[in-house]
Amino acid sequence: MPIWPREKAAVAEAVSLAPAPWRIPFWSVEPLVCALDCFIIVGSSILSGFAYHRWVLGGSGDLETSLAVGLLVAVNFTTILVSRGSYKPLNLISLQGRIKETTAIWFIVFSLLLAVVFSLKVGANLSRGATATFMVVGLTLLISWRAVLSSYLAKALARGSFAERRVVLLGEPDEIDSSEGLHRLRRCGYRPIESFPVLETDLEADKDMSPRLRSVLDQVIRTAQSGRAEEIVLAIRWDQRRLVDSIVTALRVVPIPIRLAPDRTIAGLLHKPRTEIGSTWVVDLHRGPLTWSECAIKRAFDITFSSLALVMLAPTMLIAAIMIKLDSRGPVFFSQVRNGFNSKEFWIFKFRTMTVMEQGAEVKQAVRNDKRVTRIGRWLRRSSIDELPQFLNVLRGEMSLVGPRPHATTHNNEYEKVIWKYAFRHHVKPGITGWAQIHGLRGETATVDLMEKRVELDLWYINNWSLWLDIKILMKTFAAVIGQKEAY
Repeated sequence: MPIWPREKAAVAEAVSLAPAPWRIPFWSVEPLVCALDCFIIVGSSILSGFAYHRWVLGGSGDLETSLAVGLLVAVNFTTILVSRGSYKPLNLISLQGRIKETTAIWFIVFSLLLAVVFSLKVGANLSRGATATFMVVGLTLLISWRAVLSSYLAKALARGSFAERRVVLLGEPDEIDSSEGLHRLRRCGYRPIESFPVLETDLEADKDMSPRLRSVLDQVIRTAQSGRAEEIVLAIRWDQRRLVDSIVTALRVVPIPIRLAPDRTIAGLLHKPRTEIGSTWVVDLHRGPLTWSECAIKRAFDITFSSLALVMLAPTMLIAAIMIKLDSRGPVFFSQVRNGFNSKEFWIFKFRTMTVMEQGAEVKQAVRNDKRVTRIGRWLRRSSIDELPQFLNVLRGEMSLVGPRPHATTHNNEYEKVIWKYAFRHHVKPGITGWAQIHGLRGETATVDLMEKRVELDLWYINNWSLWLDIKILMKTFAAVIGQKEAY
């Protein structure tokens, strides 16, 4: 049976885009990249040892030591990446994520290396200068290699230019025409050499296979036995389990893999993260709070940074307190009940910037040219100095440096009723700054639409948290505070 016109066009388009001479099989990407990583690391160690001893010490160096160090680092580095699934092609495409991961694991491996050297007292055989050179050169080459690799894989997937894997396609016309799973398989080099339809009449058969389907399966078997096909791919709805089992039973006479492509109902879950639990796995439809290890990392960073900030900013805070006291009557600090992690209430600390101390059921947000703001308060708000006492909230564990900004309890109760995803903001501790704030959504939220946009950014932060993201947000916040002119 000939290939359907739509399939023939897809194959012709993919083949025309593929640069034939240097295509590689999709399955070979993972072991090939792992092997090249080892080669780069060992080569960097030997090159660094030779160059350092030749140009700095005037000798040739110890090749055996450089080789041993390179092999030790290569084995540990690649083993960690393999265990994390980092060599999978789709993960390799994410350049920013791979650079962060490569840098972090590289320094972890070198820390372990130094620990072993000192514990075994073999440091005399290891040149500190050569090791430091290897650390810099190796990391530079790995990051450069990741950049080249990411670009190549992204283009190869977009063009479908991996080495062809010839398959026989058997499925329902609607699934074949619109299956996202089949589209992704084509990008990975899967090329249908024959396509066979499964019709509605075949699906409605009670127990026995319809004569037409039996005839189709005979043609599939003959095509597979001819040696032209490497796999059989089924594009049938997953709820047709009986039909799938019957087809697989009939096709077991051929010695090639039979695979079931995801149907349209399941394709939307493919991009969701999966979690292995025992001998099974589940799809994460809704991420929970950070894991205990993530919380520990974030908490350690919060304590370290906020302690340093309070020490360094103590003179600024003292001057601000004196100016507030001289400018208007009232306390130096302003505290208000906010909702934190898991909606737990806490008292947030700020420098007082207004003539009022609003609490209770009615709290009016500050607006531009607000008459309640004092003269010193206007400057404190514009420079964000009024937020500095919140480092105390961070040390107390009620807030984090980075997270969704906490709102007054009355506003919290109001928005939870009109924005259905609002409560998800409380899956992490509130922050002094956040992803929404560096994207311009700080201060007054005059409309529900503005609050919905802020919530969307807060939820993105929660779902994509990393320590590097926190550092990035803090750096952008610092730059925004210095250059802001519109704050009020």
